Amino acid sequence: MMLGTVQLTIVEVVLLLMGLTSISAMFGARDPPPGPLLEAQAACVKYLGICDNRLVQYNNSIYPTDHDTMCMVRCAGIIVGFWDDTHGFKMEGLINLFPQLAADSRAQQQILSCAEQRIAACPPTDTCTKAYTGFRCFLEAQKNGFGVKDTLPEEPPYVFDGNEFMRSLTICAKILRIPKNLRDLYQQGVFPNDEKTRSLIRCFGLRTELYDDEKGPNLSRLYKLFGAGQSEKEFRRIAELCMHANQPLLNAQDKNALAYGKLYRCFSKQFGALIRANAS
Repeated sequence: MMLGTVQLTIVEVVLLLMGLTSISAMFGARDPPPGPLLEAQAACVKYLGICDNRLVQYNNSIYPTDHDTMCMVRCAGIIVGFWDDTHGFKMEGLINLFPQLAADSRAQQQILSCAEQRIAACPPTDTCTKAYTGFRCFLEAQKNGFGVKDTLPEEPPYVFDGNEFMRSLTICAKILRIPKNLRDLYQQGVFPNDEKTRSLIRCFGLRTELYDDEKGPNLSRLYKLFGAGQSEKEFRRIAELCMHANQPLLNAQDKNALAYGKLYRCFSKQFGALIRANAS
């Protein structure tokens, strides 16, 4: 009887593994995405509140057909440059991620033709579905192989400066569909206390790692950005006084309001000065 039980358990395990293999094949398991896409996916999963087990799938190039995943692809596409809500699917963004695609014009044409046809059939206002549909065309082409996989040079170290600060603001404004009148204010270093702006500050903080929903402002990173001419000890003391003063006024359940109150209110002067110095 025990032997029969053991045999049954083994059979069940084999069937389970076969099922998992089938699921991976159906969703298109491939090599892990390149570094910039991995980072964008992690940022978007965190911002959109998608569960962590989904991120494990995305980091193995598995993209299930659900709306959370579709919106994650849109968000990541905006960050790395293969999607824009106005202009649609952008081949140059994919080529930046996968340089071997540059040598395969046939694959490029196949992807663009597929994306154009499928996106045209999507609901006009559903940008998440559009971005995901276009990205699926790329995944299908990638599965069939393209270009020559040469050894690529190592990516240069990430540098966070004024230009990246402005770029991150622009990306979050696109993700959140911030209206032009507010974007114009941001370019002047003005961030009014409204829901759209509060959500932008949180998006920006999470993307740049200047802020975390659990830990609050990243004072070490903020000091590197804003602390010139001041000791880190004094910088932290002033920042913590401001955060503690704002804490009683904030709704602990409102993540956007917490980010705005702790990150923007306590560093509004520095935000404004950096934006004015880097605005084009």
